[in-house]
Amino acid sequence: MSRWHPLLAGACALALLFGAQAGKAQTLEQVFQAPSKEMRPRLRWWWPGDAVNADELRREIKVLDEAGFGGAEIQSFNPGVPGLSQAERDTINGYATPPFFAHVKAAAEEASARGLTLDYTLGSAWPSGGGFAIPPEKAYVELTMAFTEVSGGKGPVKVAIPSRTKRMGAISGFDPRGKDPRVADWPARLDARAKIVAVIAVKGNGPALQPAPPAQGLVLYPWRHVDMPGQLDEGSALVLTDKLRDDGTLDWTPPAGTWQVFVFKQYAVNMGILAGTGEGPQLTLDHMDPSAFAAHVARVADPLPSALGPAFSAVRSTFVDSLELMQDLPWTENFLAEFKKRRGYDLTPYLPLVLQPGWMQAWGEYWSPPYFEAGDSTAERVRADYRRTVSDLMFVGFVDPFVAWNHAHGLQAKFQAHGGALDIVRGYGAADIPETEDLAGADPYFMRFARSGADLYGRAIVSAESLCWKDRPYSVTPDELRQRADLIFASGVNSLVIHGTNYRRDGVAWPGWHAFQPSAFSLGFSTMVNETNPIWAGVPTLAAYFARTQAVLRQGKPVVPVAYFYGQVGYYAGIEDRGADAELAQRHFLAGGYDFDRVNPDALAHARVEDHQLVSAGGARYPVLVLPPVDGIAAETAEQIAAFAQAGLPVVFADHAPTRDEGLANHEARDARVRVAVAATLQAGARVVPADGVVDALRLIQVPANLRFTGDPTDVVYVQRRVGDQLVTFLHNAGGQSRDASLVLPGRGAVTRWNALDGTITAASGVQSPGDGTAVPLTLPAGASALLVQDTRLPPLPAPAPVLVTHKVLPQDGWTLLVNGHGPKGGSVSRPLTVTTLGDWSQTTGLGDFAGEGAYQRTVEVERSWLGRGRHVLLALGEVHDMAVVTINGHRFQPLVTRPFKVDVTAALRPGRNTLEITVLNTPQNAMVDAKAPGFKLLKPVPAGLVGPVEVEVMQ
Repeated sequence: MSRWHPLLAGACALALLFGAQAGKAQTLEQVFQAPSKEMRPRLRWWWPGDAVNADELRREIKVLDEAGFGGAEIQSFNPGVPGLSQAERDTINGYATPPFFAHVKAAAEEASARGLTLDYTLGSAWPSGGGFAIPPEKAYVELTMAFTEVSGGKGPVKVAIPSRTKRMGAISGFDPRGKDPRVADWPARLDARAKIVAVIAVKGNGPALQPAPPAQGLVLYPWRHVDMPGQLDEGSALVLTDKLRDDGTLDWTPPAGTWQVFVFKQYAVNMGILAGTGEGPQLTLDHMDPSAFAAHVARVADPLPSALGPAFSAVRSTFVDSLELMQDLPWTENFLAEFKKRRGYDLTPYLPLVLQPGWMQAWGEYWSPPYFEAGDSTAERVRADYRRTVSDLMFVGFVDPFVAWNHAHGLQAKFQAHGGALDIVRGYGAADIPETEDLAGADPYFMRFARSGADLYGRAIVSAESLCWKDRPYSVTPDELRQRADLIFASGVNSLVIHGTNYRRDGVAWPGWHAFQPSAFSLGFSTMVNETNPIWAGVPTLAAYFARTQAVLRQGKPVVPVAYFYGQVGYYAGIEDRGADAELAQRHFLAGGYDFDRVNPDALAHARVEDHQLVSAGGARYPVLVLPPVDGIAAETAEQIAAFAQAGLPVVFADHAPTRDEGLANHEARDARVRVAVAATLQAGARVVPADGVVDALRLIQVPANLRFTGDPTDVVYVQRRVGDQLVTFLHNAGGQSRDASLVLPGRGAVTRWNALDGTITAASGVQSPGDGTAVPLTLPAGASALLVQDTRLPPLPAPAPVLVTHKVLPQDGWTLLVNGHGPKGGSVSRPLTVTTLGDWSQTTGLGDFAGEGAYQRTVEVERSWLGRGRHVLLALGEVHDMAVVTINGHRFQPLVTRPFKVDVTAALRPGRNTLEITVLNTPQNAMVDAKAPGFKLLKPVPAGLVGPVEVEVMQ
C-alpha cells in the first residue's frame, strides 16, 4: 500500500532537481526504478559441451534478456547422461575446438546486439585443466606421508611407504578418453613423477587417532581425525633419505627411546576435472606452475579474440570457479627450494609438523588438531610458514597469470578465491570481480570475505554464485530464492550469478536436461531456472527485484566501520576458533551495529592513515582496526600496526595482543620486534579488551556505528552504503522468527522504504532520537528484508500506519480449478475440476504428482464502501505453494513470488460482483518423483497449490 507523505514528495522533487543539475548523472531513485542492463542479475549457463546449436543459443540469449537478466556465464559441462552414442559423446567433447568457439561467437553476437555481456569460464567445469594441454608433467602434485614407530637399539628397520591416494582418476576405466592411443603412456608418466622427498626420524610418541571411516569405494583423504597430537623432540630430527632402500628398509639403527620414522613421497595426482568436457584425459593442472597455466589458457582461451572477432567485445570476463584442489598436502616439484628462498630455512627436517587434517581439503574442510606438535610454538610456526609458501606459489603459478591474461586481452578477471590454500582476501582482491558463493548455507560471515577483498583492493562489483541448494534439484520456490538472495545481499554482494540455466537439449522429456539432476551418486543441486520450470512465470519479477536491489547496492561507497584482522591462509568455518564455528566476534559486531571487513597483512602493508582512519590502497576507510586473539603475527605487520596507532588510528586487541612472530626463521629476533611493536601500539593508545567486550570498547572510544538496534538484532544482518546525502541500509532477518528490528540511524533525515519488487518508494516512520540520530520502528518477519534510505536533506517525520477497516475471509470451498502442466515422466496433464476446496495438491487425489499451473476461479461481492476515498483493498492469499498470479475482472496483477502473497487490487475492483482468478504454479518436484529411477526415487513430495485462507483486507 502506498503511504504518500508531503516530505516524500519533496524528497523526490529534490532528487529530480539534483539529477537535472548533474546532467547525465542519475539520481539514486532513477537508478532504482529503471536499472540498466548492467545492473541486472546474471545466470550460469550450462552447455552440454559442444552439443549446442547456434540458433538455439541465440534464442536462449533472447529469452534471458526478455526475462530481465544482464548476461550469462558460459560453463561447458559434461551432462552425465547415460546411453549416449560415441558420436554424441564426441560432439560433447568438442570443447575448445573451432566449432565450439564458433558457438561462443554466436552467443556473443546475440548478447552484443541486445546490450548484454557474457562471462567465459576459463576451462570446462572445475578445477582448471584437462585435455592434451595438461599431460602428466603439468598435472598438480601432492605430498603424502606415512610414519612408523620404532624403538631404539634395533636396525635396520622396515618403514611404511605412503601410497598414492585413490581418488576419482582422470585416467581410469570409467572414462573412455583415457583409452585414447595418444595417451597410452600417460599412466606410466604419472607414475614417473612419484619420488621420495624425505625420510626423517624424530624422537617422540605418535598421535591418538580416531578410527578411519568406512571405505566407500574411494578415499578423498587418507588422514584421520586427531584426538591427541603426537609430541616430537624436534631437536633430535635426523634426515635419513639416502638410507632408504627400494624395499622399504631403512639402513639405520635408532638410538635409545621411541622414534617416529616419517616417509614423505610426492605423487602427480590422478584426479580429474569434475564433469570436464574436451578431448583427452582431464588432469587438473599444477596451480603452482605458471607454465601449466600458460598451456591451459593457450588451449581454452587464446583462440577467443580471433574466433569471435568484433563479438569479443561482448565478453566481460573470464571466470575461475572455486579451486577445490584434492591433494593430500599441497606441493609442487620445486617446493622445498621455493620454501627456503621465501622463508629462509630448510623445511625438510620439519615436514612431520606440517600435517593438520581438514585444513583446506577440497569438500568438507574442518578443524582437527595436527598430527604432531613439538612441545612449544615450533610446530605452529612451521605450519604458518608452509601455508604462507603454498599461498605465495598459488599466486605466482595461477592467480597472477590468470589476472594478467585477462588484462592483456581487455577483459576482467572473475575469481572465486575460496576453496584453496591461499590468502583468501588477497585472492578476492586480485580479481577485478571477486566472487563468493552460497552453497554452504549462505554464511553471511564467510561471504563478507569477498566484499572485504573488493573494498580493500578497490573493486566495485562483488559477485556471488547464487541460489544453489544441495539435494534439491527441483523443489526450490520463488520465496526461497528471494530470501536467499536477500541474505546474499546483506552479506556484501551486489551481483548475483544464479546457478543456473540449462541449454535446452533436443529430445529430452519435460522438464528437459538439468545439469545437476539426480543420479545414482547424488540427489543433485538447484536451481533449474528454465522456461520449462512452472515457476518461470515468476522469474521476470524476481529478476527485476534483484536488479533494483543490486542497482542501489552498487552506488556510492560502502560504510564499514571495522577493519577486522585476518591472518590465516585459506578459510573454513572454525579455522579461527579451533572448530567451534561460533563466529562470535562477527555476530557481536553486527548485533552491536558495526559492520566489518576482514583485513589481511597484504592490505595493511599497502594502507595508510588519514584523519585517524585506516585507508586501504583501494580507498576503503575504517575508523578502527580490531585484532582477534592471535599469538603470532609477522613482525612487519606488527610494526605497521604500531605506525598506524602512532598516526592516530584506534587499535583494539581482543583478549590478548600478539606475543611473537608467526614464522620460525630468526624467530628470537623477530619475536622481539613483535613485542616492541605491540608495546608501541599500546603506548599510542591501543587497548586490550575481553573478547566479548570489543563492541563496548568501540562505543567507548566513539567509533561511529552503522546503526543502533533498539529492538532484537538476533539473526539480523545488514549492509550500508553512503550515496551523497543519502544513507542506504539493507537489512535481512535470516532467522526463523519475526524480529522487532527497530533501530536508530546516525544523523537526522527523512527515511523512506524502497520496495524492489515493484519499484515503489514509501515513507517510513522516522523520529528524532535522543542525540544525533533518527529512530525507525521496524518489524521483520522471518525471512523478510527492508531497504531503507535516509536523506539528510529532509527532517525525519513519523508516517502513520494504515488502519484495518474491514476484513473478510473467502470460503475454502466453491472454487473451480483448471490444471495445466505435467505429471510423471513428463506426461501432459490438462483438466478441469469443479466445486474445489482449497488445499495441498500433494494430498489431493489426482494432483499428488502434478507440476504446473492451477487456475482457481470464483466470484466475489465487493461492497461500495470498500472503495471509498483513501481506502485500499488488499487480497491476501495465505499459504501458497509456490507462487501465484491474481486476475480480477480481466486485470492481471504482477506475479506474487514471495510472502506474504498479498496484493493491492483496488484498481481492478467494482461494486458488486467481481470475477476473481488465482493461478497458482508449483515447482517440478512432485512430478519428478520416480520410485524406479536412481536418484529420482529419493525425491520426496512437497506441498503444492493454494492452501489459503484467501482474505480481503480493506485499509484506510
